[in-house]
Amino acid sequence: MSLTQRKPRPLSRDTDSLRDDRLFIVACDDTYAPKQYFGFFRFPRVQIYVIPTPKDTHQCHAIDVLQRLKEIEREDDDELWMLLDADHYIEGSHLREFTRILKEAREKGVSVALSKPCFELWLLLHHLDKSAVHELTNAKETETALRKVIGEYNKTNLKQEHYPLDALKKAYLSAKALDQLTGGSDIPESNTSRVYLLWQAIFAKALPSQIPPELIGLLPSVA
Repeated sequence: MSLTQRKPRPLSRDTDSLRDDRLFIVACDDTYAPKQYFGFFRFPRVQIYVIPTPKDTHQCHAIDVLQRLKEIEREDDDELWMLLDADHYIEGSHLREFTRILKEAREKGVSVALSKPCFELWLLLHHLDKSAVHELTNAKETETALRKVIGEYNKTNLKQEHYPLDALKKAYLSAKALDQLTGGSDIPESNTSRVYLLWQAIFAKALPSQIPPELIGLLPSVA
């Protein structure tokens, strides 16, 4: 393969400081919010690299998200994730194709963190208990609820102060409990955000010394 044909690397690990980093490569169907959100959290020797949907394109379907992961060069111990919103995929004729793509992702070793109805439900769980999000039916309602709670919401300009570490812990625990009510299938029967599964994988590969005190209780070894 020529240099011009090589797949892109999400980061360079040519230096000692990056050589042993645990790398999570996350492709999403959103252009703005997830990339900003995960950029708020910096842990030693843990890298979360988010591949958003490119601006000014319509490549936001699950098959496009999976394709972006295929185009990234990776190492054997890197983890690949898709971050998806259910409201794009589970209505009408889209469901069969979506189910097929989820099956293909599993076969290729790609994990999926699905939010129903959307990623903003995950953001909302930083501030509200799980019982307060059951009735939200679509992305618009969820964004309105988030805006009401934090006073503003613009997915192109998230504010780090809205998502402190203690709120991340709250979201993780609330989402984990909420997901137990969904029936456990690939297509959840009720509102949920499985973004907590991505964080669970991150915590599982981290050492206590790499995790802030606010989150230490979420490490599997001490939880």
